[in-house]
Amino acid sequence: MNRIATALCAHLGVLASLFALHAPLANATPSGRNILFIAIDDMRIEPQALTPNIDALANESTRYNAAYAPAPFCVSSRATVLTGLKPSTHGVGLKFESFLLSQASYNDLFTDPQITTIQEVLGANGYFTATTGKVNHTQFPAKWDLAQPYTLPTWNPADPGPDGTYIEPTVLPPGETHPDQEVADWAVSFMQGYNASAPFFLAIGFYQPHLPWRVPQWAYDLYPAPVPYIPEPGDFDDEPNAAVRLAENLIWTGNNPNNPSQYDLIEDAGKAADYTAAYLAAISHTDAMVGQVLAALAASPHATTTDVILWSDHGYHLGEKFHWRKFTFWEQSVKVPFLIKSPAITAGDVDVEVSLLDLAPTLLDLAGLPAEPQFEGVSLVSGRSPVEIFYDKGRATVANGIKDIDYDVDNPGPNHLASYDLVNDPLELVNLTPPGC
Repeated sequence: MNRIATALCAHLGVLASLFALHAPLANATPSGRNILFIAIDDMRIEPQALTPNIDALANESTRYNAAYAPAPFCVSSRATVLTGLKPSTHGVGLKFESFLLSQASYNDLFTDPQITTIQEVLGANGYFTATTGKVNHTQFPAKWDLAQPYTLPTWNPADPGPDGTYIEPTVLPPGETHPDQEVADWAVSFMQGYNASAPFFLAIGFYQPHLPWRVPQWAYDLYPAPVPYIPEPGDFDDEPNAAVRLAENLIWTGNNPNNPSQYDLIEDAGKAADYTAAYLAAISHTDAMVGQVLAALAASPHATTTDVILWSDHGYHLGEKFHWRKFTFWEQSVKVPFLIKSPAITAGDVDVEVSLLDLAPTLLDLAGLPAEPQFEGVSLVSGRSPVEIFYDKGRATVANGIKDIDYDVDNPGPNHLASYDLVNDPLELVNLTPPGC
């Protein structure tokens, strides 16, 4: 028996005592179905990416083709998903320039005794809750029945690297286990060994394609040079100054306007194609991890009694709008993959806009549990919330194919507004309310 399975068996041996701690809420009628909850970091919707396992899951799922993150930043988006609170309510991570402050406010939110999380609500209603990988931005083991420690890569985001771009793709050496592989292995062992009567909520998080891009050679080999398509930057001709500031700011070199943007650094180094391929390789590596977990589920006794949810906390720019990474209101940063496989929701395409704010109440609905008053969204089984996205001083809404952005909601005036017709202009090249209108 491997070390993961051995440790898991030891944990499962104390299930009975853990269940005794749960006090199901009055009138709760759990469905008895397990939930496999798969979070992926920084994964945009990318047609070039080779993702056969996620594609196979999508073919059996409800596919939310216009799903939006509540914020284009890890700590803020994940805080919303796990607490069911809007970023404007929890206030976490709205300004990337204050990352350390954002992490502190994230910790304050999740240690506030007045704030509950989706796993705590499920746990109070008879679910066994288990997690590993990057689900929470910080794990907070006390909020789970079982929280398996995991390894995140160590890297210095302020190091410009050999190319001077603050990005350095590398190959995982043969024989070294990728941290996401550790997550997949543990999840596989959990499902193979779980035999308790209570349903489980298994939440796992894969950090790639988040930086650093460090995956085995086989993943890079899927994308030999040249990559099929390198995104075009478009233009800033009709964008408000606030939008340009977000796109061009490279936090690692400070806010000096004379500093080059990360886009300029990557272009000057001639690395756009290489980095695009590296990002795609990281996606394909995560797809392989997802495939291992789904194969284990299919081979387990839980195959027909488990709902599967797959989502990403936000997207990623690959040079569009002269920008790399996230932290914008444009589609590359805020539109995300989102799949639900459950008999409670009809499989197929859903093209209307939805928000990840609705994920927590949807989980309760799938579990057959009553709504949690704290959660500000609604269940996608029966409805949806308006799509709102928050970041920096701004707010965006998306409805009926139109995106409206106000980059400074506290100050009236037209010079910080933008609107796009996403149906006819999916690349957001034409601002329908340019500055001065």
